[in-house]
Amino acid sequence: MLQRLPNKYKEEFNKFNQIGNERQTFIDSEFDYSDQNSHIQFLRIGSLQLNKNIQACSEFKRSQYYQDNSLINAFNILQKDIQFVKNIYLNLNSLYGVWLNLQGEWHLIKIDEKIPCYLTGNIQKLATLQCECEWPIMIEKAIVKVLGKNYDILNRLIEESIESFMFMLIGQPIMKVSTEDINNLRNVILTQMQCHSLLFAVQKQNGLECGYVIQAIVKGNIKEQELIQMRAANRNSIIQGQQQIQNDKCIFFLTFKQFSEIFPELCIIKHHPNYQWNSKELIVQEKKEQQQYVENIYCYDFDVVQESHLYISICQRDQNFNSNKLVSPIKYGLIRILISKKNDDQYEFITGDYNIKQNVCLEIQSLEQGQYTIFCQAYFYNQIENNPQLQLEQQRLLVQYFGSSVPDNLIKNNSEILEASKLMLASLAQANVNVENTRTYEQLEQPEIQVTTQMNLGMLYFYYRNLGTTKIEEEVIFDKCDNIIDYETMKTQTKFNVIVPPHNDYLKLYVYDPIVIFNEDSPVFQYSCNIKSLVHSTKKTLMTQSMNYSKIHNKQSIFESTGNNPSLELITFMKEHAKQATRIWNNNPIDVQMYIYQHQKGVIILYLNNTQNIYEEKLTFTLDNLAINCSPSLKQGNSVYFQLDSYAHLFIYLDIIDQKKSYSHKIQCIYTHYK
Repeated sequence: MLQRLPNKYKEEFNKFNQIGNERQTFIDSEFDYSDQNSHIQFLRIGSLQLNKNIQACSEFKRSQYYQDNSLINAFNILQKDIQFVKNIYLNLNSLYGVWLNLQGEWHLIKIDEKIPCYLTGNIQKLATLQCECEWPIMIEKAIVKVLGKNYDILNRLIEESIESFMFMLIGQPIMKVSTEDINNLRNVILTQMQCHSLLFAVQKQNGLECGYVIQAIVKGNIKEQELIQMRAANRNSIIQGQQQIQNDKCIFFLTFKQFSEIFPELCIIKHHPNYQWNSKELIVQEKKEQQQYVENIYCYDFDVVQESHLYISICQRDQNFNSNKLVSPIKYGLIRILISKKNDDQYEFITGDYNIKQNVCLEIQSLEQGQYTIFCQAYFYNQIENNPQLQLEQQRLLVQYFGSSVPDNLIKNNSEILEASKLMLASLAQANVNVENTRTYEQLEQPEIQVTTQMNLGMLYFYYRNLGTTKIEEEVIFDKCDNIIDYETMKTQTKFNVIVPPHNDYLKLYVYDPIVIFNEDSPVFQYSCNIKSLVHSTKKTLMTQSMNYSKIHNKQSIFESTGNNPSLELITFMKEHAKQATRIWNNNPIDVQMYIYQHQKGVIILYLNNTQNIYEEKLTFTLDNLAINCSPSLKQGNSVYFQLDSYAHLFIYLDIIDQKKSYSHKIQCIYTHYK
């Protein structure tokens, strides 16, 4: 494990070796050995004749001294590949060490060899979890030290979570796959087993979580059907399936159908023993506080120096562990991350995901060299009854890299964070354009106008991209909007109007209601709407169309942004710096301006129609070392013919072809229509 950790962790390992070699007997002065139970004494673990070898235990039984159901289930999962235990477990003389991952940071926890035991006369009995090996008992003590420095902490956990313990023990991302599609489930299990991944599933029994590790796929006796061989932590928690092996009471079998009915998700920990690890704390850059929750936004850049298979994850430490500080359990909101490749101020959406629990994880099979941006959004329940320090701990987030090569930097994005988020969301929308979710206006000879409506990553967005020559006007009315709210106001909005001029885009964003996520276990998010489009065509005709979009999504999420409009800044610049000409119609000046600006890389031409009339013009160019760059539908050889709707504008670019040579241009202008 040590070889894949950053240098800062190696210092802890060297300090551990120094302490172990200098002291024959290590006494942990930080651990709290006080106990009100007169039958409990702390004895050396070496006196109990347990197996010192790191090997799989046949069974884990619960202690009567404290409750530890989730932890023993985590140990059962961990030992499926005993190398995981060897990666985190150290012993040097009387000094024991356990590597634990706390919210993305590895820490080497040092403990001594004293453990609690019951004494009945001369009989010594473990007061810890019951098993035949030393390693689970000592790892358990390291976890106790982290959580509260006293075994009583295991009685005071408000909520137990197998997944939280697995993060502490392995630190690697936990991927989840729905078991609904049985054929896909079979393929996933077989594929991941070939990759030596750790597979497990979790269910609740009597209010407590039980974890089951998948051992193999075997042939059953009945019609030789395929069965999933599974292992429980102990005999009391097995699930009655098709058959059992007599010599191991913790093993049981389920058909794929039974597995799918019992477990909604399959959990996967992919095993890459030589992969590197790094983590970085995220500092909030934008905060929006509501009465019952707070929304934190983060935006960071990182560099990939060589192509890499990379996992990127963000998780909260389970603050319900700190039960001695809690008045009520922490309620978890939503975490979302978007990864975009950055090129100057442009973004190319790569991938993204979200989760309403403690963590979110992305696997990127091949991330090529370049600069990237990570955009993160997190919602936290504003629990004023818990102390301020605990609220800050709850909102602490770290991004974790795990891969064949990991970035060593994470730098705050210098862009204005809301503008950067709009650009990334626009890139997300463009990356998901397809026939089913996109409308065009080809019937009005405006194929460059696209409207994309999609429910994606927990967001419902309407993305308007107008590269045509006429403005878009739409009225969207929701007849169903269950648990989805407008991002700008964070309130229910059943109607909105939008006007998008030519050569502009606009993004209307809705998100899942955070209050619903906090207060309901399985909320349903759904919508349907009617869209009335009033599009002003080049012939001044009016088209009205009614369309209905409906989608239901049972996964939980949150986020949204309003439109990206970079042309407004350029219009302001052109008005201040470019040469201006006013158009004349019937010997009278009209409020239609032409602006021309020459620069090192070419020429920018801007037309502004500030009237209520439609204006038409044809430009014929004579160009030297320049190429015309505008909407393809406007270009006819060396001419550009366009029509401007009322209060619309148009950009035409003449781009230099050879940067080393000079350029020149001439323009012949013919006004054809103003009415």
